[in-house]
Amino acid sequence: MYEARTVSKGSALLVGVGAAVTALALNVCVLSVEVTALQSEKTQLAQELTDTKTALEKDIEVLTDSLESNRAESETKDEIIEEQKNALADSEAEKEDLIAEFTEQINNLDLTGGAASRSSADLSNAKNSLAETEMLIRDALGYTETADALVAKLHAKAEALQDTMDRYPDFYPTIGEVNSPFGYRRHPITGETKLHSGQDIGSGTGTPIWAAAKGTVSYVGYEDGYGYHICIDHGNGLSTKYAHLSEMLVSVGDEVGKGDLIARMGATGRVTGPHLHFEVIRNGECVDPADYIG
Repeated sequence: MYEARTVSKGSALLVGVGAAVTALALNVCVLSVEVTALQSEKTQLAQELTDTKTALEKDIEVLTDSLESNRAESETKDEIIEEQKNALADSEAEKEDLIAEFTEQINNLDLTGGAASRSSADLSNAKNSLAETEMLIRDALGYTETADALVAKLHAKAEALQDTMDRYPDFYPTIGEVNSPFGYRRHPITGETKLHSGQDIGSGTGTPIWAAAKGTVSYVGYEDGYGYHICIDHGNGLSTKYAHLSEMLVSVGDEVGKGDLIARMGATGRVTGPHLHFEVIRNGECVDPADYIG
């Protein structure tokens, strides 16, 4: 009986141990599944971390390249700006040099000096030179206040030059041909060889006589040799004389313009027929009118 109770207790113990083992095995199985899941999750997380790291590294590389590019571009822009500043400074310096050069040229222009001995073509060339200088100023400086001031100086010079040209006796004073030029000749009345101080231009009595240049009438009167005659002071050391007139149409002090009617041809004074005796006086001496009126 004792042995039967002992066997019964042993069986119960074995059953309990078996149940415990079974439970333990189940727990181990569950834990194994959980470990496998955790390992899988760990692997997935590791891959995600790797992918994220790779993406970040690429982003960093792109940003680094972009920063480098932007820095290089910024440096290039800075260089361009610096070059432009230097070019602007050079341009301003060149502009100042041009202004100084033009100012000096204009101030040194002596367009009216020596006008008495200058040719009409020379004065015309001077006028053309003024126009060319104005074009150069406009090309270099545009229509700025500085350019306008320089051009205004040029225009003042041009006005002075125009006045000089107006006072230059190159207007043919009457209608007719030269029948006795300037120079030594035998006088047609006295037979004496002497300097003929002007040109004789032959035509008929009453032929119009015009002022050879702008000026002020300085003499209107009569002398035995010249007959009725007029003298005009043109300034710049130049004056003209118109002799043997039949009619005088101006008075002393009158201002006349180039080409103005001042008298009519005649045969007064010592002459052999109607003509105009025309003289050009330069700095007090008679010179060949052909140098002025051709």
